[in-house]
Amino acid sequence: MDFILPFLARWVHIVSGMIVLGGMLFAALALLPGLKGSATEQSMGDTIAARFRPWFLLGVLGLLVSGFYNYYRHVVAKDVPSMYHMIFGMKFLLALHVFAVGYLALGHNKPKRARLIGGVVISGLVVVVLSNWMRVLSLEALMHPIVLPAIK
Repeated sequence: MDFILPFLARWVHIVSGMIVLGGMLFAALALLPGLKGSATEQSMGDTIAARFRPWFLLGVLGLLVSGFYNYYRHVVAKDVPSMYHMIFGMKFLLALHVFAVGYLALGHNKPKRARLIGGVVISGLVVVVLSNWMRVLSLEALMHPIVLPAIK
């Protein structure tokens, strides 16, 4: 039974990331290019953004809650290398960028919505890369302690 909470936290984190980054990827790669140049581009964009905004906010909440739980569990349960903390800091700052700019992009009457969403997508993909790096570091710390050479 000890595996249920970590399993649920990881699942919530992954699904929330899919909602936030997946929605932005869809908007950047399909939706906004499809609307470009149409007579109703701005009003359709505003309507779609308003419908996606609650899902985006729910995804952000899920990422924050499950992310802090996962971080606490990894740091307390394992002796992770200091690089793990450095990468977490970079990942968290980029995630805050994704949350803030994503929220702004989903506002009403945003003429530069495509540019904002493009920045969110780039930062979000970097967050995914950093997450993978953190996962590898935490698994290595679990399998065998990382011994760093002494710096002279």
